[in-house]
Amino acid sequence: MTDAEKPPALLLTTGSNSEAETVRQLLACYGISCAVSSEFHHPLTVDNLGEVRVHVPGAALEEARAILAAHRHGTGSALSGPRGQKGTIVTMPVRVDAATRIDLAGGTLDIWPLYLFLEDPVTVNMAINLRAVAEVRGIPGSTAVALHSDDQGQSVNADSPAELDLSGPLPLLARLVAFFRPEGGVRVRTSAAIPAGSGLGGSSALAVALAVALRRLAGRPPAPGDAVALARELADLEAQVLGVPTGVQDYFPALLGGVLQLNFGPGGVQPRRLPVSTRDLQERLVLVYEGASRSSGVSNLDMVRRFLEGDTGVREALAGVARAAGDLARALQSGDLDAGGEAMAAEMAARRRLSPTLLTPRTTRLFAAARREGALAAKVCGAGGGGCSIYWTRRGRGTAVARVLEKEGARLLPFDVVETGLLASEAEKTT
Repeated sequence: MTDAEKPPALLLTTGSNSEAETVRQLLACYGISCAVSSEFHHPLTVDNLGEVRVHVPGAALEEARAILAAHRHGTGSALSGPRGQKGTIVTMPVRVDAATRIDLAGGTLDIWPLYLFLEDPVTVNMAINLRAVAEVRGIPGSTAVALHSDDQGQSVNADSPAELDLSGPLPLLARLVAFFRPEGGVRVRTSAAIPAGSGLGGSSALAVALAVALRRLAGRPPAPGDAVALARELADLEAQVLGVPTGVQDYFPALLGGVLQLNFGPGGVQPRRLPVSTRDLQERLVLVYEGASRSSGVSNLDMVRRFLEGDTGVREALAGVARAAGDLARALQSGDLDAGGEAMAAEMAARRRLSPTLLTPRTTRLFAAARREGALAAKVCGAGGGGCSIYWTRRGRGTAVARVLEKEGARLLPFDVVETGLLASEAEKTT
């Protein structure tokens, strides 16, 4: 009989509902599912008035017994799993949720070395509550690595970080684990609350979540002053995955939260919070999704190449993007949200000169419909070519714009602007 064919096995019989639930939650941390059944001799399901049984998959019985024994005796020694694999007691999981972002203006300017050749380049973006999640569990006494992506439905296993296939499935997760190289083995599970190809910086938010989780697991959580250096490391790692130049703007909303102005120049980036009423700003904005977009890496590489080769059209367009982004930052600082919408419209007008594939026919229809209902501006998120688009409306017109966009077939994505980019699990905070 194979492990998969083994029937459920009785792990524990107790008279306590609370004990059974504690066991269920404990084993869930180790990836072992439990079935709890009860037979009570009293109409109220209270402790010590009946029998509660906890069953686990037959193949996991010995591992579950060892986990309970280790926790009851306060030990964490290695054990041999029933599947013939060398394993150990897994430590308490660390979960980190990282905000994704909406880029309001100045995207592309964050790619080195473009910003060195532009006048006062600025990117304006904001953190939103559509988050990427990374959960890591240490495996003391082992060097094994287990990666799993809920979104992609893929898993990768290796005997150590050094043996991970950096060009295979889940290359970003593999590179992050290989780079941060946790002491001992580690299990990683990731997920995201945004659709694929959204243009909301999901992969970068995921990179932040996993990097911070790995550092917290090692007892070295990043300090607030580490944001710039960590963003640079993560951008370099993503560039290795994509094989093309990458920018850094996507990491800062996840690391810092809020509405941000990123100033670029010699030496890199200087992030700063903008003093914005997020409630007023949020009431003006509508976010929609029309389907997966093209990869930003390829389009970014093409723009960098053409810029460096002296393409006049690209240089003038990016200069226009930079001017409009600066205008938007100043409008937000002064609280003039109508001027902010006009600046975003100017940014998009300049951006459209960079690529004929920026707008799909469907996006063009959505832009036109939104303008008729009172939108001051419409802009693609990320590289465009599908994905998400953001609409800046006149005061009081947000609901009408949202309604017409939905009528045109776009999928509304409700969101909140968040002041906190990173959220850590309560269990992790107490360790």
